[in-house]
Amino acid sequence: MQKPLEHYLCGKFITEGNWSHMKRSMPVHEVILMLEGEMYIAEEDEQFVVRANDLLFLRAGRTHYGYQVSDAPVSFYWVHYDSIVKEFDQYPTHATIQVPSTANQLFKQLLHSSSFSPEEADAALLLLLKELERNTQAGYRPHNAIVDHICKWVDIHLHTDITVGKIAETFNFNKDYISKMVKREKGIGLKTYILTERIRRAKQMLLNTNASVKEIAGQCGFSDYKLFLRMFKQYEGNTPTEYRNNLYSTQLNRL
Repeated sequence: MQKPLEHYLCGKFITEGNWSHMKRSMPVHEVILMLEGEMYIAEEDEQFVVRANDLLFLRAGRTHYGYQVSDAPVSFYWVHYDSIVKEFDQYPTHATIQVPSTANQLFKQLLHSSSFSPEEADAALLLLLKELERNTQAGYRPHNAIVDHICKWVDIHLHTDITVGKIAETFNFNKDYISKMVKREKGIGLKTYILTERIRRAKQMLLNTNASVKEIAGQCGFSDYKLFLRMFKQYEGNTPTEYRNNLYSTQLNRL
């Protein structure tokens, strides 16, 4: 039985220059991730200039060839594979990778895994192709590592008296800038993010602990109990006690 996805060969190509790609047509697909230089390559009658961090997807059965010599050094990762699953042959012929570091790491992992067993190579290839699929989607937006770090810090310190000013000082950013940065990633400003996370944690504690509502307010960073009650009702439409009691009206079935 043919595998849904099967790795054939992979490697890293390096040349010092004065090189052009050979003319050929292969029975399997090829993916190239450009690392350095410029490659001038055509598939059938369509010509491409492939530069660093570009993806080139050459489809099985089509003729591709170098149409111009690359004078400067060129290097790229490449992999040959076959697939009977359509999602692995729907890549654009030429695209720019938005997060090349991850794709680079996965290509290195593929080269490493391919020296052990076909099963490991197929698994590593699957991870690589999934990453390339995400990177070439029109609506793909890479994670902002700084925002992820800020949000994790907020989660750890939710029980304390944190403010936008304190967070900005901790991360050495301007208050307005750090809030706008979070809003670009999360869709809401930093102050609102802190509040919604506090309400989210309070809901978890209301349903999963026996702590009093006042204790929960304090453990979620609300020093003002009345403010907590007001904000909770504004966000959830009922009081914390009503929210907790709704759980006990849920019908449970005996097995």
